Amino acid sequence: MTDMTDAILASLSDIGLGPQRIERARSGEALFGTGGLLNSIELVQFIVALSDRTGMESFEFMESFEGGTGVFETISALSAFIAARKSHDVAV
Repeated sequence: MTDMTDAILASLSDIGLGPQRIERARSGEALFGTGGLLNSIELVQFIVALSDRTGMESFEFMESFEGGTGVFETISALSAFIAARKSHDVAV
């Protein structure tokens, strides 16, 4: 597991997701969207918790929505998004 994945899973725990839902997320289920694990309120709480853990602005996550789930499709998609943003920040 990567540091990003650990931060994502910890953020899911921070908002009160139980072990079963966290395990479903870990196994690749959609985080948000049709059939996703998070409802809209939980998504907002998750974005705040993840922002706190990663140091990224909440708006960076929210800007990723492009008429759908954005980077919140799966943990791996979200992890790749965070890693790309972090490496971009270092390169700038």
